Order: sequence, then structure tokens, then C-alpha cells
Amino acid sequence: MAVTSDIAPDEPGLLLEFHEVYDTDPDDLWQAITTPERLARFMAVHRGEFRLGGRWQAFGTDGTVYCDGEVTACDRPHGFTTTWTVVGEPPSLLTVALEPDGERTRLHIRHEHVTQPEYGPGWHAYLEALSRHLAEPDAPRDRDAWVRRFGELAPAYEERFAALGVSGGVAED
Repeated sequence: MAVTSDIAPDEPGLLLEFHEVYDTDPDDLWQAITTPERLARFMAVHRGEFRLGGRWQAFGTDGTVYCDGEVTACDRPHGFTTTWTVVGEPPSLLTVALEPDGERTRLHIRHEHVTQPEYGPGWHAYLEALSRHLAEPDAPRDRDAWVRRFGELAPAYEERFAALGVSGGVAED
């Protein structure tokens, strides 16, 4: 299966939803998306805990905090909800759900109140990188591959955002 996505207006901003099925069980997928050591192998360096009330931070390539949040709901290994605040942007809300699908696991991401179009190709590229990580858990993160894939995905997401009246990260009136 391949990553699929939906985009809809969401005041303020947009609602982004992503879906993918991974060749692993819910416990392993949970570990991959909540354990700082594993997140660093496909997404970014993280610090913190994905538990109810837990706080976390994600770091940019320059070592500064890029994003942080607080886990507001948690049902291991079925999913969690967290605030998501990128430095300089208004807060948004991220809900992640995991469902068994035979011997595989279906992942649903719902990101509410997104104000930057870059989140579309960004999440898409990270979810593809997650698939590579699950196939080779000890492989290091390939930032260059992520950047290339983001660039490939960006034009299609820009068209989808434009169809909803979004330009430059702000919904047009």
C-alpha cells in the first residue's frame, strides 16, 4: 500500500489526514513512532515521553528545538493525541491511531489546524521514511532522501492546497 492523504478546510487552517499500512505489528509500530531513539532514525531527534501528560520536543538539524507538545490522550499501542507547536507557528493538534490489519498495522494521522502547506509533503515523506525504517530498524536516518522526496511531493500538495484557496501557508479569504 502507499501513503494516502486527505486535505480539508479546518478553522483555523487545514485538516490533514494520512493513512498507511505497515508490515509490522501494533507494538513495534508504537515503539517506532514514540521512542526517541527510533524516531531519530526516520524523522528527527526527539526528547521526552509519549505518555498521558508527557511532554516532548523535536530538534532541527541545527540542534535547536523545532517543535514541542504535550500528550493529551494516550492508549498504548492504539494511539495518542498531542499538541503540536512549531516554533513561530500557532499550536495544532495531532492524533495518531494504530489498528491491526491482519499481520500488518494501519496507521491514521489526523493533524488539525495546520497553517503551513509544507506539512503535506513533510508528513507524506516522513511516513514513507517510516516504512524504510521498519524494514531496516538499525539503518541511520537518510535526510538527503527525505529532502529529495519532499521536493518531489511538494508540487502536487501545492496544487491541492491551491484548490482549497491556500497560498503561502495562510488560507485566503
